[in-house]
Amino acid sequence: MKYNNLTRYQKMLYSKHVTFPFGQTEATKTVAHFHINKGWIYRAWLIFPPGCAGLVKVRIEHKGHPIIPVNKSDYIKADNYTFELPMFFEAKTTPYQITFEGWNEDDIHPHEITLMLLVLPKNFILPVGATEGILESLSSLVIRKGEEE
Repeated sequence: MKYNNLTRYQKMLYSKHVTFPFGQTEATKTVAHFHINKGWIYRAWLIFPPGCAGLVKVRIEHKGHPIIPVNKSDYIKADNYTFELPMFFEAKTTPYQITFEGWNEDDIHPHEITLMLLVLPKNFILPVGATEGILESLSSLVIRKGEEE
């Protein structure tokens, strides 16, 4: 029984590794589609490995509307950095699909960027969000030694 529940919850975390060929521009960008289940995107991770040097630029969209970053003309770039992005975006109409697009301005090397999404059913969102809020409130009440005045 526990295994069946674990298997069900593992289906909430999605991961896609996308290789961006060298020498791209926005006009020649790579577009990958990310199929997910119906639910709320609660967290996203964008993983830029070492060597990207800010030359790989990406965005995430849903049905042509920007999600990350929120402006259509913007993008995210980094080097050796993982963005952990709290979200609250509902995928409620079919197809349940996220578009991950970007381009690599490096003249020599292709680069692989990883996108991970945690998609939760609606009945998980309120309890998880409430728990995080309660823990933050409690931690702000704790007075640390040396911070007293």
